Amino acid sequence: MKEVRESHIEGIYYNIAPDILLYKDYWCYVVVGGRNTGKTYGTLKEYYTSGKKFIFIKRTNDEVKMICSKGAKSGMKADVSPFKSINRDLNANIQAFPIDTGLGGFYPVDNEGNISGDIVGYILSLNAGDKYKGSDFSECDALIFDEFIPQPWVRCGRKEGDQLLDIYKTVARDRILRDRGELKLICLANAVNIYNPTCAVLDIVDDIAFMADKGAKSKDSLIMTDDERGIFIRLLPVTDEMRSKEKDSFFYKAMHSTQWGAMAWDNSFAYNDLSCIGKQALKGYKPYLKLIYKKNKYYIYVNDAGVYYMCTSRFMAGVPEYNLNIERDIRRFYFEECMDLIDATTEGRMIFLNYTMYDMIFNYKLRFKFS
Repeated sequence: MKEVRESHIEGIYYNIAPDILLYKDYWCYVVVGGRNTGKTYGTLKEYYTSGKKFIFIKRTNDEVKMICSKGAKSGMKADVSPFKSINRDLNANIQAFPIDTGLGGFYPVDNEGNISGDIVGYILSLNAGDKYKGSDFSECDALIFDEFIPQPWVRCGRKEGDQLLDIYKTVARDRILRDRGELKLICLANAVNIYNPTCAVLDIVDDIAFMADKGAKSKDSLIMTDDERGIFIRLLPVTDEMRSKEKDSFFYKAMHSTQWGAMAWDNSFAYNDLSCIGKQALKGYKPYLKLIYKKNKYYIYVNDAGVYYMCTSRFMAGVPEYNLNIERDIRRFYFEECMDLIDATTEGRMIFLNYTMYDMIFNYKLRFKFS
């Protein structure tokens, strides 16, 4: 059973430990929050202080290389490791070292910068996941995917979510058979885009869209728990305490009321349009066409005023049908129907039951990538 409710966060920074403890049998934890809310800091700090090993996932080999720059033998000494703040606050000295292309490790070091203990956690790029498919990371208890929602200017593959789950399966191996419990997947990001490869593969796009709409009416943190699927989602706004400390800065005064500011401080997915999402009564509508995509069936209706409605309510009428799992139907639907539906959406004449349907139509060419 799914449940969405408010859940207050104490203090300035987010601490993931209580959520994992309360929902310890879950396997997936998705935390989306405003900028500087402590998502990465709090998660890495929890796993370091508890002594549990982890794999810190970044998108590219270059990001892994950059994190490990201080520990590299090239002479570069820039410290951009996510452990920099943790080291400062805990009086620790954990540094990142390269192991191979797309793979690094966090290690304790002595005053001379030499490794002085066992690995704390690994750093792995999604791009390098296949390379280490046969490797054994069985000592790790969690995958931590940092910035899983890409910024608009970041190149991101459509199958990125599948890559992530493939790495998950590699690391999880036979944990269940050995009674070690499920590997934790922790996904952390800012509220940039509701539809992204990770949320799509986890089938939580519409859950987050619903939470974002509900969250617009609340200043507190929202959580969704799904006992059946073992998935936990938290939308994490900037706390009043943090906002009060920043509100007198010129940067906050200049940017808090902008679209970027709504994303960074209000966790509101300001770059996504939710205005055409909602449930519609079918009275006055007639069947128009049917779509099949993956294992789902979608139905589009139209009324006499030329307003379309896309939903999952079935009809038996003999209308055009397109199977978007087939390449020729992907192209055929676009040229025969989709362009008109995009125009109708732009003009405010199309309503969608949920955000997945909206994105499927309005961002059709981005979703299906054809020329």
